[in-house]
Amino acid sequence: MIDNPDARRHLPAGKQIRLSRIFGAVNRRALVVPLDHSVTIGPLGRAGHADQTAAILERAGADALIVHKGRARTITPTRFGSMSLIVHLSAGTNLAVDETRKVLVGSVEECLALGADAVSVHVNVGSPGESRQLADLGLVAAACDRLGVPLLAMMYARGGADTAPTSVATLAHLGAIATDLGADIVKLDYAGSPHQMDEVVETCPLPILVAGGPATATDDDAIGFGMRVAESKVAGLSFGRLIFGADHPHAVATALAERLHRDSDPSRPLAAALELA
Repeated sequence: MIDNPDARRHLPAGKQIRLSRIFGAVNRRALVVPLDHSVTIGPLGRAGHADQTAAILERAGADALIVHKGRARTITPTRFGSMSLIVHLSAGTNLAVDETRKVLVGSVEECLALGADAVSVHVNVGSPGESRQLADLGLVAAACDRLGVPLLAMMYARGGADTAPTSVATLAHLGAIATDLGADIVKLDYAGSPHQMDEVVETCPLPILVAGGPATATDDDAIGFGMRVAESKVAGLSFGRLIFGADHPHAVATALAERLHRDSDPSRPLAAALELA
C-alpha cells in the first residue's frame, strides 16, 4: 500500500489504458494465467491446446493469458475480446546446461502487432546469467515506455542453497529491482502467509501478482492456495500449472476469478498507479 500520494507512479495514457484492460475498472485485481511453459518443458497438450485453454479461461472470467509470440498465433483472436493477451519475451529450456539462463526471443513491436496488452520478461536473480537478464529487463522497459506498453517482470531468486527465495526480505528485494528497472507489474513467489505477503506489498509501488508454482495434489488444494493468497493485499494471481494442470481447469479458474473480483480496495498500488493526475 502507498500512503504518500507523492510516491505514486504516474503512467502515460497508453500504459494506463492497457493496464485497465488487464486489471479491470472495478476492483483492480486480476487472474493472470501463464501458458508459456512449453518452451521450457515441452508440449502442454495436443496441437490445439492453447486455443482450447484460452476458451476455457475466457468463459471462467480470467483477466489475461501469457503465451509466447508463436503460440499466440494458434489462438482464435476473438478469445481476447474480454481477456487480455500478454506476450512473453524470455526463453530457456530444461535441456540446457544452465536451466536458469533466459534470453530475449522477441520485441515489443512484434507483440503489439499480435494485439498484446502487455509483455513479460523473466529474471532469475542470483543465477549465473543474472547480469544479462537484468540488462534485458532494462532494454525491454525502455521499449515499453516508448510504446506505451505495460511490462510484467517475473522475478525469482535463484541464488543457490544460501538464498531464502520466499523470505519477505528476498521478495521485497526482487520487487525493488523490478521497480527500479522500469517494470509496471511484478510477479513474485508467495511469502508463506497473507501477513508476510502484505509486508512485501508495503515495500513495493508496483502491483504484485503471486506465482502459483507446481501443480497441487487436487483442484481443491489449488483453489485453497489461491484463496489464502487473495486474503493479502496483492493485486492478483499468476497461476499456470495450478489451472491448466488441474483436473477441472474451468472450475479452478472460475473459483479464483470470482474470489479476486468480488471485493474492492482502492488503496492497492494498482489503483494508485491507474489514477489520472
